[in-house]
Amino acid sequence: MAFNNVGPLTFLAPGQSVTWSYTYGGDRGTQFASADVKTPNQGAVHLADQQRKAKDNNGNATYFVTIHNQGVGGCFHNLQGGGMS
Repeated sequence: MAFNNVGPLTFLAPGQSVTWSYTYGGDRGTQFASADVKTPNQGAVHLADQQRKAKDNNGNATYFVTIHNQGVGGCFHNLQGGGMS
């Protein structure tokens, strides 16, 4: 299931990174998340990497992604993504 505009708006200046986590009840299989980049954009280029998954003993999965701003300016983002098919 795809998702957009999830989580609080977060500003990344050039060279900054942030790690996000999101949890579902249960295990949704492989998930991918990236930056849902907002406008105005001052020259930001967001890279999503370090996609990770943890699963607790109750079967709930938590997913992680790190977003890096590799651009020359900053902007706000939150998350978008979904499952692989």
